[in-house]
Amino acid sequence: MDLVSAQIRLARLEVSADLRHALKRLARLALFLPPLVVGYAFAMAALASWLGTRWGHPIALGAVAALQLVVAGVGILWSLSALRRARLLERTGTELADGVQRTLATVIVPKRATHV
Repeated sequence: MDLVSAQIRLARLEVSADLRHALKRLARLALFLPPLVVGYAFAMAALASWLGTRWGHPIALGAVAALQLVVAGVGILWSLSALRRARLLERTGTELADGVQRTLATVIVPKRATHV
């Protein structure tokens, strides 16, 4: 039973370590996201203004909007694929239960039939 208890504690530690790493990454993203959004908005406004002098404002705004949709679509697909590869999401309750069952099967040796 000590071995099973240790196996469960180890699984909990692994899950909490994965969660801690994911939270650190999210905190870093949350820290740098607002300046990035503001800078990006100004850059796109400048691009639309510059293109507006050459193509006219409606076409320039449409071109910048189309660019934003393409970039956002690629970014979302990339983020979703990275999220699927996250170790935290790979670990399931079934996987943990299988590990505990394998440990129990190793520890508990079936009694041999005795011949009387």
